[in-house]
Amino acid sequence: MRLYCDNKSAISIAHNPVQHDRTKHIEVDRHFIKEKLDSGMICTPYVSTQNQLADILTKGLNCINFEGIVSKLG
Repeated sequence: MRLYCDNKSAISIAHNPVQHDRTKHIEVDRHFIKEKLDSGMICTPYVSTQNQLADILTKGLNCINFEGIVSKLG
């Protein structure tokens, strides 16, 4: 399963086996994702913000961006 992400820092944290003080607040979620990444169940490819289709569900978009994403949904 692919979890497309437009945040390179989040991808880096998910793949990093070392936990830092700055990331301790995401400990439980990171361990779950890290476990799934290590098992090969999921992968987290980078996708640019302009191509992040999930934004239509999470952000208020202007008309041009909204129509562009809707056209890619099929």
